[in-house]
Amino acid sequence: TYQIFFVMLKSANSPRPASWILEKSIDGITYEPWQYFGLSDADCKRRYNLPGRNGKYIFKNDTEVICSTQYSKPLPLENGELHVSLLKNRPGAQEQTPELMRFITARFMRIRLQGMHSTANLDNSVDWLLDSQSLEKRSFYSLKQLRVSARLDCHGHANRTQDVDAGNAYSLLQCACQHNTCGLQCDECCPLFQDRAWSPGGECEICQCNGHAQSCSYDAFLERGICQECGNHTAGNECEFCAGGFYRELGAAPTEPCLPCACNPQRSTGSCAPVGGACHCLEGFQGPHCEECAPNHYGDDCRRCECDSRGTVPGSACAGSCQCKGHVQGDTCSECAVGYFDLSEQKAEGCSRCWCSHVSETCHSAKLQTLAFETLNDWRLTDIQRAQAIAVAVDAETKRLIFGNELDEVEAIYWQAPAGYLGNRLTSYGARLQLQLSWVVMRGDTSGKPTTGPNVILWGKNGLKIAYADESYEGLELALNVPLTEQGWYHVPPAVKDIKTRLRRTEGGDYHGEAVTRAQFLSVLVSLDALLIRAAYHTDQVETSLEHAVIYSGGLELGGQATSQVEQCVCPAGYTGLSCESCAFGYKRIYENTTDHRLLGKCIPCPCNGHSNSCDLQSGNCGDCMHNTYGERCERCQLGFYGNPLQGTPHDCKRCACPLPEDSNNFSPSCQLKSYNYMDLNPQFELIEHAEYICTQCPEGYTGDHCQVCDDGYYGNPLELGNSCRRCECDGGPCNITNGACITCHGNTEGWHCERCKRGYWGDPAVGCEPCHCYAEGSESGLCDSTDGQCLCRPRFAGQKCNECDVGYAHVERQCVPCNCDALGAAVLGNCNATTGQCICKVGVMGVKCSECLDGYFGMNVNAEQLEDLAALRLAENDGDWELINENDETVACEVWQPLGSSG
Repeated sequence: TYQIFFVMLKSANSPRPASWILEKSIDGITYEPWQYFGLSDADCKRRYNLPGRNGKYIFKNDTEVICSTQYSKPLPLENGELHVSLLKNRPGAQEQTPELMRFITARFMRIRLQGMHSTANLDNSVDWLLDSQSLEKRSFYSLKQLRVSARLDCHGHANRTQDVDAGNAYSLLQCACQHNTCGLQCDECCPLFQDRAWSPGGECEICQCNGHAQSCSYDAFLERGICQECGNHTAGNECEFCAGGFYRELGAAPTEPCLPCACNPQRSTGSCAPVGGACHCLEGFQGPHCEECAPNHYGDDCRRCECDSRGTVPGSACAGSCQCKGHVQGDTCSECAVGYFDLSEQKAEGCSRCWCSHVSETCHSAKLQTLAFETLNDWRLTDIQRAQAIAVAVDAETKRLIFGNELDEVEAIYWQAPAGYLGNRLTSYGARLQLQLSWVVMRGDTSGKPTTGPNVILWGKNGLKIAYADESYEGLELALNVPLTEQGWYHVPPAVKDIKTRLRRTEGGDYHGEAVTRAQFLSVLVSLDALLIRAAYHTDQVETSLEHAVIYSGGLELGGQATSQVEQCVCPAGYTGLSCESCAFGYKRIYENTTDHRLLGKCIPCPCNGHSNSCDLQSGNCGDCMHNTYGERCERCQLGFYGNPLQGTPHDCKRCACPLPEDSNNFSPSCQLKSYNYMDLNPQFELIEHAEYICTQCPEGYTGDHCQVCDDGYYGNPLELGNSCRRCECDGGPCNITNGACITCHGNTEGWHCERCKRGYWGDPAVGCEPCHCYAEGSESGLCDSTDGQCLCRPRFAGQKCNECDVGYAHVERQCVPCNCDALGAAVLGNCNATTGQCICKVGVMGVKCSECLDGYFGMNVNAEQLEDLAALRLAENDGDWELINENDETVACEVWQPLGSSG
């Protein structure tokens, strides 16, 4: 690529182009405009949507593209020039900013001619100068010269260029690269100079390949160069290592070549140490060139010794019989003798003696996993006798325990550990106690000096008090790792009450007693009662501090690794624990007077039939009875359980199953063994005792030895989880014992629970149903409503049993014939007495059908016109005034005669 500064075009025998575009490209495919040229402002706007700019335009930024009208005149008609500067009047021209340099960089340049001068676009200022025919004759493009001012882009790595033969009669222009760069344009680091990424103007650095490589490549992740194709049998990012099968001599520089390994192929893997050349030997061989037999191997072919080096006396012969250490046995010295465990090459006698609380001689290494415990809570300051105790809280700022006072008349003060460090610590045997302490001494020139005393004191519940170390320390802080084995521990006599450093004496005598044995150390760990850590280290001490106190131990976890120094004993009956240190369930410890504190006591059975782990040795009464038993000897089963507690197993008392042990189906709160145990014979003709039980409080509705059957009048399945016995809903009758369906229904009832009346009966099923008794002549059938007894009546019949006539009908015995009441004489039409057929008559009317007049009445069955004639006749006959009395209806029936004006 090139950086283009200036472009000049010169026309031939035609005017300069009126409108055109100068374009650039890097790949020769995609072009972008550098600058537009237009005939006028309007032409720039129309063609390129840009305003026209003259030659004095000041660019706004380094990449602005404009439309120039500087060369818009048609004159001269020939040999006209166009000058384009890509730097002039741009903001970064002076500093040659990176943005401007990128803008002027190109590999390809293109000129796109867009429009010519014509007479149509001439203005008045030049019309008189031009001959229109002359201009029209030159209406074409002609360019005779293109000059470009540019420089090759060398990315700041060259100050000159040079020609390079391209092999095709042409030469290429190339940068004369500096700064360890390569390429036609210095656009990459040279092969061995890629220890840093290439950058414009940045110098490439040589890779550190120690002279064993000719090239490297930059790794962006490592931010460094990686050597390629290391020579001289070297390898590595810097060719600093030897390849497999090669080495350098001790002290040889990395620039030295690697030499082939000189190893015996029959005795080695063929490879060697990359420094020094020591061969990697096959099993059984050793030496720089595998020329010797390894330990526990012998012969020309270095056969493995059959003798176990852990249990063999050092220096003994490998061939023949093995010479075992004192506590080791076996043909190959690979086993600990009876009463010993933990075979180790470091032990003079090979194995450690089993302690096992002196009740067993069989043990092995326990499989434990290392655990750590640490806390700064609940620590106290005390004296060597634990007579005084002061609680100390954690300092909020330093997160450590700090104590700045003194105990009354006590010089030897100690940190007393809380309960988490105490108890059974057998799993800590062989581990360590890790401590971090410090103290502050009075300032100024004093006559004080460091003090001595036990660093750590352990108290056992057996009365033993043992201590570790008694050094003095010159500094003001101390990091201690105290081994938790008997080595280095000694007895502290009970009489020692304090260590008076100022008076150069110990109150109560010398605190440094006899050495502690393994058995004594374990007897303390089995029940650690107190852990004291020294807190006074100087006579002028004014403050003491405890920062860390970590006690390590093994935890009994699945998949743990064998911690060889902790024993796992095979305990006799009555004992349990890693070292048989505890009494097994159902046993009680009794202590004997001893002088060496080795015996923890004996475990004897509690008279509790194996159902309590404690008992009162005086009264013999058991502690908390377990296994669902109770009683002074745990000799009875608790309520809800049955069995024989005297058998002495955890399963003597079994839960009552009445009939199931689950609460939902255990219907009796108590049960007991039957009053007899019957005997039976198994296939081997041996007697078998069957312990049978009965449930003693089956509730109402249940029966059977185990309340497993529903009683009469109840149904259900007590043997089915969640089921129970429920009362039969059969009005006192029996039901199906499984599903409750009634078997016999009383009182003319039927249904699953006798809950309805039979067909032809009605009433309350709970009381009893009675027959419908429907009148056969008046009902459709013999059935009635089961609730109210209403029969289904035929037409003309009515009543609950259809034994009555409906309204308008009478005489049941005659199939309820119509009333047929006289329409004129009946007061109520269509209604009569259902039994007699008597109609309800109007006043003055009589007869079953109301068809006759009473005495004193007349006119029945006479219409109104006839009555008027009759009235007129009567007036003529009697010569008096009469009026017609009309009763009850507008229709005249029977009327009474009475004189006019007479009172009734």
